[in-house]
Amino acid sequence: MIAGSLSPPFWGAQTLSEISLDLLWPLLDRKALFRGGWGAGGLTGPAWEEIEAEFAARLRVMQVEAGAYLQPQAVYGYFPAHSDGEALVIYDPAAPSARQEVARFPFPRQPGGQRLCLADYFAPVGGPLDVAIFQVVTVGPGATARYAALEAEGAYSEAYFVHGLASHITEALAAWVHQRVRDDLGLAEKQGRRYSWGYPACPDVSQHREVFRLLPAEAALGMALTAAGQLVPEHSTAALIVTHPAARYFVVRSR
Repeated sequence: MIAGSLSPPFWGAQTLSEISLDLLWPLLDRKALFRGGWGAGGLTGPAWEEIEAEFAARLRVMQVEAGAYLQPQAVYGYFPAHSDGEALVIYDPAAPSARQEVARFPFPRQPGGQRLCLADYFAPVGGPLDVAIFQVVTVGPGATARYAALEAEGAYSEAYFVHGLASHITEALAAWVHQRVRDDLGLAEKQGRRYSWGYPACPDVSQHREVFRLLPAEAALGMALTAAGQLVPEHSTAALIVTHPAARYFVVRSR
């Protein structure tokens, strides 16, 4: 499967160091925040309507204060790529035609069913160059410091709400950068799937180290990785965007 001919606006990485929260509030999934982030998952009917109104009022207040501890930033980039069996091979973006390998991402294949593998969605070695897009986003360390301070004061409920909001605004930020990529490439609204490490199609979070070699998340955003490859600060995500129109989400299970 070949993603087709794409013309990225640039090769390599770009940093977005100041992203306004005003751009992200419209992308915030309020239902997911209220039900998942703030614990109203099992409510229905009048009970849900009551808590939804209460949470909407709380969110309006928190939006006013959020700029004090949420600092949305991102790095993303376009990289020449091929597939090599079950691995995604990334070439030096400074000289795409030279096809000098700078990173390699092995991905698991489904043992049964359609036997899907992320690498299948990229043009194979020897064919025309394909494009792999990586993104890393963070709302910074301020949220962690904020809810740690609240917990230290015994304000556990407020800390819980801050944590939930930070998690979901991080997802809104990831969606915003993802849409920027779609706009850059002229993709249809549903084209361009985003895969994050730690999820079924790419479970190996240690591959974050390769992502950090490609994108200046440490130097530009002040981020770091734990010994296990987890992202620091907590409210951050990294992802690979796959542009192939047939790309889908799937689970890799053992036999």
